[in-house]
Amino acid sequence: MDAVERFVKFYKKLDSQSLTELADLYSEDIIFVDPVKEHKGLVDVRHYFAQLLENVSECSFDIQQIDKFDSRAVITWVMHFSHPKLKAGENISVQGISQLAITENKISYQRDYYDLGSMCYEHIPVLGSVIRYLKGRLAS
Repeated sequence: MDAVERFVKFYKKLDSQSLTELADLYSEDIIFVDPVKEHKGLVDVRHYFAQLLENVSECSFDIQQIDKFDSRAVITWVMHFSHPKLKAGENISVQGISQLAITENKISYQRDYYDLGSMCYEHIPVLGSVIRYLKGRLAS
Protein backbone atom coordinates (compact mmCIF):
# COMPACT_ATOMS: atom_id res chain seq x y z
CA MET A 1 0.00 0.00 0.00
CA ASP A 2 1.44 3.39 -0.92
CA ALA A 3 1.45 6.52 1.25
CA VAL A 4 -1.62 8.04 -0.40
CA GLU A 5 -3.64 4.84 0.08
CA ARG A 6 -2.59 4.74 3.76
CA PHE A 7 -3.56 8.43 4.09
CA VAL A 8 -7.05 7.74 2.71
CA LYS A 9 -7.54 4.69 4.95
CA PHE A 10 -6.31 6.58 8.03
CA TYR A 11 -8.54 9.62 7.56
CA LYS A 12 -11.70 7.76 6.58
CA LYS A 13 -12.05 6.56 10.18
CA LEU A 14 -10.02 8.83 12.40
CA ASP A 15 -10.12 7.84 16.07
CA SER A 16 -7.71 7.42 18.97
CA GLN A 17 -7.05 3.81 17.89
CA SER A 18 -5.65 5.21 14.62
CA LEU A 19 -2.79 6.97 16.42
CA THR A 20 -0.78 3.73 16.41
CA GLU A 21 -0.70 4.02 12.58
CA LEU A 22 0.90 7.48 12.52
CA ALA A 23 4.46 6.10 12.32
CA ASP A 24 3.48 4.06 9.24
CA LEU A 25 1.96 7.12 7.58
CA TYR A 26 4.28 10.01 8.47
CA SER A 27 8.06 10.37 8.44
CA GLU A 28 9.87 11.13 11.71
CA ASP A 29 10.57 14.68 10.51
CA ILE A 30 7.05 15.38 9.20
CA ILE A 31 6.03 19.02 8.83
CA PHE A 32 2.27 19.28 9.26
CA VAL A 33 0.65 22.68 8.72
CA ASP A 34 -3.01 23.57 9.15
CA PRO A 35 -4.87 26.87 9.69
CA VAL A 36 -4.31 26.57 13.44
CA LYS A 37 -0.61 25.77 13.77
CA GLU A 38 2.53 24.24 12.26
CA HIS A 39 3.65 20.94 13.80
CA LYS A 40 7.19 19.62 13.37
CA GLY A 41 8.14 16.00 13.90
CA LEU A 42 6.16 12.83 14.48
CA VAL A 43 6.04 13.33 18.27
CA ASP A 44 4.45 16.78 17.86
CA VAL A 45 1.95 15.48 15.28
CA ARG A 46 1.01 12.54 17.52
CA HIS A 47 0.41 14.94 20.43
CA TYR A 48 -1.72 17.19 18.18
CA PHE A 49 -3.90 14.29 17.05
CA ALA A 50 -4.26 12.97 20.61
CA GLN A 51 -5.51 16.37 21.81
CA LEU A 52 -7.78 16.77 18.80
CA LEU A 53 -9.37 13.35 19.25
CA GLU A 54 -9.74 13.81 23.00
CA ASN A 55 -12.04 16.77 22.37
CA VAL A 56 -14.24 15.49 19.54
CA SER A 57 -17.05 12.95 19.79
CA GLU A 58 -16.38 11.60 16.30
CA CYS A 59 -14.34 12.50 13.24
CA SER A 60 -14.25 11.07 9.74
CA PHE A 61 -13.36 12.21 6.25
CA ASP A 62 -15.07 11.65 2.91
CA ILE A 63 -12.37 11.68 0.28
CA GLN A 64 -13.64 13.55 -2.79
CA GLN A 65 -10.68 13.55 -5.18
CA ILE A 66 -7.06 12.38 -5.30
CA ASP A 67 -4.50 13.89 -7.67
CA LYS A 68 -1.01 12.33 -7.63
CA PHE A 69 2.09 13.93 -9.17
CA ASP A 70 5.26 11.85 -8.73
CA SER A 71 6.15 12.38 -5.05
CA ARG A 72 3.29 14.81 -4.38
CA ALA A 73 -0.46 14.53 -3.99
CA VAL A 74 -3.44 16.82 -3.52
CA ILE A 75 -6.47 15.35 -1.80
CA THR A 76 -9.85 17.05 -1.58
CA TRP A 77 -12.04 15.99 1.33
CA VAL A 78 -15.01 16.76 3.56
CA MET A 79 -14.42 16.37 7.29
CA HIS A 80 -17.38 15.40 9.47
CA PHE A 81 -17.03 15.82 13.21
CA SER A 82 -18.94 16.62 16.34
CA HIS A 83 -17.68 18.47 19.38
CA PRO A 84 -19.75 18.83 22.56
CA LYS A 85 -19.04 22.58 22.78
CA LEU A 86 -19.80 23.42 19.15
CA LYS A 87 -23.28 23.53 17.60
CA ALA A 88 -24.74 21.73 20.63
CA GLY A 89 -22.73 18.62 19.78
CA GLU A 90 -24.35 18.24 16.34
CA ASN A 91 -22.39 17.07 13.32
CA ILE A 92 -20.36 19.72 11.47
CA SER A 93 -19.03 19.26 7.94
CA VAL A 94 -16.08 21.22 6.56
CA GLN A 95 -14.55 21.06 3.07
CA GLY A 96 -10.80 21.04 2.75
CA ILE A 97 -7.72 20.10 0.78
CA SER A 98 -4.49 18.41 1.85
CA GLN A 99 -1.28 19.00 -0.04
CA LEU A 100 1.21 16.16 0.51
CA ALA A 101 4.89 15.55 -0.19
CA ILE A 102 6.04 11.94 -0.03
CA THR A 103 9.55 10.76 0.75
CA GLU A 104 10.46 7.06 0.92
CA ASN A 105 6.76 6.09 0.84
CA LYS A 106 5.90 8.23 3.90
CA ILE A 107 4.34 11.66 4.11
CA SER A 108 7.08 14.17 4.90
CA TYR A 109 4.99 17.32 4.46
CA GLN A 110 1.26 17.95 4.80
CA ARG A 111 -0.51 21.27 4.48
CA ASP A 112 -4.24 21.37 5.11
CA TYR A 113 -6.43 24.17 3.79
CA TYR A 114 -9.93 24.68 5.20
CA ASP A 115 -12.18 27.43 6.50
CA LEU A 116 -11.49 27.65 10.24
CA GLY A 117 -14.52 29.92 10.64
CA SER A 118 -16.96 27.34 9.27
CA MET A 119 -15.24 24.65 11.31
CA CYS A 120 -15.23 26.41 14.62
CA TYR A 121 -16.00 30.12 15.03
CA GLU A 122 -19.41 30.09 13.34
CA HIS A 123 -20.65 27.54 15.88
CA ILE A 124 -19.78 29.53 19.00
CA PRO A 125 -22.79 31.40 20.45
CA VAL A 126 -22.75 35.18 19.81
CA LEU A 127 -19.44 35.04 17.89
CA GLY A 128 -21.00 32.74 15.29
CA SER A 129 -23.88 35.08 14.59
CA VAL A 130 -21.47 38.01 14.17
CA ILE A 131 -19.31 36.04 11.70
CA ARG A 132 -22.34 34.86 9.71
CA TYR A 133 -23.62 38.47 9.59
CA LEU A 134 -20.26 39.74 8.33
CA LYS A 135 -20.05 37.00 5.70
CA GLY A 136 -23.52 37.91 4.53
CA ARG A 137 -22.62 41.58 4.27
CA LEU A 138 -19.46 40.78 2.31
CA ALA A 139 -21.39 38.59 -0.11
CA SER A 140 -24.05 41.21 -0.90
